[in-house]
Amino acid sequence: MSKKERQLSFLNETLRTARNSDLYRSKLNGYPLKLKNIAELQNFPLTAKKELRDHYPFGVLAVPIKEVIEMHTSSGTTGKATLSYLSYFTREDLEAGSKAIAEAWQCFGITDESRVQFMMSYGLFSGTMLNTYAIQEIGGFVVPAGIQSAEKQIQMMLDFKVDTIVGTPGYYYYLFDYIIEKNIPLEKLSLKRGIAAGEIYSDRVRTEIEQKFKIRIFDHYGLCEVNTGIAYECEFRTGLHVLDEYVLPEIINSENGQILPPGNEGELVLTTLKKRASPVIRYRTGDITTLRLEKCPCGRNSVRIDRLKRRTDDLIFIKGIKIDPYELKEFILEIANNGIYSDIKIRVRSDFINYKPEILVSLKDSSNNSLLVFIQKRLKDKTLLTFDVTNVNRDYFQRGENNKVKFVEYVDKK
Repeated sequence: MSKKERQLSFLNETLRTARNSDLYRSKLNGYPLKLKNIAELQNFPLTAKKELRDHYPFGVLAVPIKEVIEMHTSSGTTGKATLSYLSYFTREDLEAGSKAIAEAWQCFGITDESRVQFMMSYGLFSGTMLNTYAIQEIGGFVVPAGIQSAEKQIQMMLDFKVDTIVGTPGYYYYLFDYIIEKNIPLEKLSLKRGIAAGEIYSDRVRTEIEQKFKIRIFDHYGLCEVNTGIAYECEFRTGLHVLDEYVLPEIINSENGQILPPGNEGELVLTTLKKRASPVIRYRTGDITTLRLEKCPCGRNSVRIDRLKRRTDDLIFIKGIKIDPYELKEFILEIANNGIYSDIKIRVRSDFINYKPEILVSLKDSSNNSLLVFIQKRLKDKTLLTFDVTNVNRDYFQRGENNKVKFVEYVDKK
C-alpha cells in the first residue's frame, strides 16, 4: 500500500469515527461517508476553536468515556479550558501518538542514551506529557523539571548530566541571564541541543540562543487541539517535517477559507488520521505558515511547513496602524543592545484616542533612563506611534505555567 493509500484509509476511518461525537454528528450530516481521494476533504466544513468550547466537556468525544484513559487541555488562559481533539486519549491513541512523535525526537538526535529535561509545565498541559511518552518510546531518560526556579533547573542539568533541554524561547533568555549573574561556567553543563517551542520566534532569536548556550536549537510544532510535536526540524532546518501519516495539513486563505496552493502563505488547517477518542476534521489552527512539497535535502518524503510567522489574531491595530507584536518585541530587544532583560510587555487598550500604548521593560541598569527615551524615539520612527516606555522591576514579569510571559496585555480604558 502506498503512502497516499494509507493516508486515505486513515482519513476515511477518522471521518467514520468522528460522526460518533456530538460535534460532528450534525456537522458532517450530508457529507460523503467515504472519500475516493484525499482532495475531496477540502469540500468538508472547517472546524473552529469556538466549536470545541461550545461542546465542552464531552461533546467532542467519539468513543465511550470508559475507553478514555487520559485527558489534557491547552495552555490557553482565556475562556474555558479547550478540551481538544487530542485532549482525550484511548490507550491506542497514546500508543499511536507516542510512536509518531518519537520520529521527531529521533530526528533531533535523541537515543536511548539521551537525557532530556523539560522546563515547561506538566499536568493538564499536553506538550510535556505527550512528548515525554514519545521520548520514553525511544528509551530516553526524561527529567520532568516542570516549572522550577532557574537555580533548580541548572542544578538538575548538572546533577543528571542533561544533554537536551526543552523550553520556550523566552525562557532560554531568562535562564542564560541567571547563568551570567551567578557566574556559572557553561562548560560545566553537558548540553548538546535545545528544543525551543511554545512561542513564535525568528531565526535571529534562534541564532542568539545558540550562541549563548553553544548548542543547536530545533523548532518543534504542535497544539493541544491536534497533538503536540506533529512537525519537526531535521538537521538542515529548511522547514518543519509534518508527521503526515498522523495528521493531514492544508493551507487556507483566512478570510474566505479557500485552499491555497503550496508555496502560498496562509492559515494552517489540520485533520487527524490516528485519533479515535476525539478526532479533529479540518481544524483551523490560527497559525500562519506555508506548505512545502519539494523534497528536503535530508531525503525524507514528508511534506513540510515553514516556521510559523504569526497567528491570525496577533496583529494589533492602534490608531489605524497595524502592528505585529512579535516584530515589535524583536525590534526593541535589538535596539536596546543588551540593555534590558528579554521579558517585555505591550499594554494596549481598545480606545487609543486619548491614550498612549505602553511598553514595559526591565532595565539591567535601573538608572539608564536615557535608554527608555532612545527606545521611545526609535519606536516612533519605526511605527509613527508614540509609546510610553516604562521601566519595571524584573519581578513584574510573572511566568505562567509554561514559563511564558504574555507580552501583549489588553486592558480596559480607565
